[in-house]
Amino acid sequence: MNKRIQTALSQAAVSTFESMGFLLPTRELDERQLKAPAEASVTVAFHGPVHGALQVRTFGRLLPVLTANMMGLMEAPSAQLQQDALGEIANVICGHIVTFLTEPDAVYSLDSPKVSGPAAAPGKEDGSLEAQVQLGIEDGRTVVELRIFEGTLAP
Repeated sequence: MNKRIQTALSQAAVSTFESMGFLLPTRELDERQLKAPAEASVTVAFHGPVHGALQVRTFGRLLPVLTANMMGLMEAPSAQLQQDALGEIANVICGHIVTFLTEPDAVYSLDSPKVSGPAAAPGKEDGSLEAQVQLGIEDGRTVVELRIFEGTLAP
């Protein structure tokens, strides 16, 4: 894995969950966070000098808390709102990380987020894993992965 991109991905994920979800992610996970069941997954593909995808997977009951915080809701948010919130989190993290992949003025386009059910990890055929971040949040966790399909990363 690319150390420079790993650091940038970690910073982007932490700051996004803090600023948008009003949550305090930790890099150290406890036993209950590690054992939290898969909840959902979202993937955002990107295209430019490098083609790839960013995937955010959640575990535990993280989505209702994240969505309620983002939307300022007091009651449990609908499943659709939860999917939309997760997609927006992935979009923001992806938008931050593509600036670290090649030259700073490179132009990238992001596809619409693709949300899926219980979070299955991508297979090796889904591109080369360049960076992965796992963060503990509340009683659950999130795993953020950056995969590259085509192109050369900046050193």
